[in-house]
Amino acid sequence: MSDTMPNQQQRRVVVVLGASRGIGRATAQALATTGTYLALAARSVTDLAAVEAAVCASGATAVALPCDATDEAAVQQMITTAAAVTGQIDMLVNSAGSAIITPFDELTLADWEAALRTNLTSVFLACKYAVQHMRAGGLIVNVASVASRQAFPGWAAYTAAKHGLLGFSSAIREELRPRGIRVTTVLPAATDTDLWASLPGDWNRANMLKAEDVARAIAQLADQPAYMTTEELVIGHVAGRL
Repeated sequence: MSDTMPNQQQRRVVVVLGASRGIGRATAQALATTGTYLALAARSVTDLAAVEAAVCASGATAVALPCDATDEAAVQQMITTAAAVTGQIDMLVNSAGSAIITPFDELTLADWEAALRTNLTSVFLACKYAVQHMRAGGLIVNVASVASRQAFPGWAAYTAAKHGLLGFSSAIREELRPRGIRVTTVLPAATDTDLWASLPGDWNRANMLKAEDVARAIAQLADQPAYMTTEELVIGHVAGRL
C-alpha cells in the first residue's frame, strides 16, 4: 500500500474484482487518479502486487486483497475491508471471468457450474455485499460481453452466464434506482487478453479490442454526474464480429 494517503474526504473508494489481469487490470490503472483508493481483488497474489504498484505509481492509493470471487465469506470480508477506509464504497467493478469452449453435450457438470459461479455468482456476491456500503451516486459496473445478446457455438456455458449477468444487472438496477445507486452493464466485443491463449481455435487478435479501450470507457462512466445513468454500454470493433 502506498504511504501517501489522501485526506479521507477526498477519497473515492473503488473495488475492482478481477483486477490482476485483462480488463480488470486495465480498469484499475485507468481509474488510478489522485484521491482514489482502489481495492484490488483477484486470486493471484503475485499479479495483484504488480497492479498495486502500478496504481500507486499513478498517484492513487491501492491495496491488494487476494480473494476468490466465488467464495461468499471471502468476498464479504474483502468488501468490508474496502468499505472501512471511508465508511462507504463509491464504485464497484466486476470483471472476474473465465471461458470454456466445447459443445454443450460434452460439458461436464463441474465445468458448467464453474462457468456460472465465476461469471455470474461472483457478481451476485460482490453486489450483494457492496450495496450495503453504497449511498446515492454509487456506481456498479458489471463487465459482461456481446455474448450477453448473441449466441456462439461451443460457448454455451459462457453465453448462459453472460445472458444471466445481463438480466441480473437489469433487475438490480431497478431495485437500486430509488436509492440513487446506478448499475451499468458493459458489453465489449472480443477483447485481446490472456484468455485467448488458453482457448482452442485460431483467433484474429489483431481485430480485437484492447483491454485499455474497455477500461477507458469504464473510466468515462465513473466521471458521469451522480444523477446520470448509462444502463448498457456496447463496445465493438470497427472490423465487426470475428
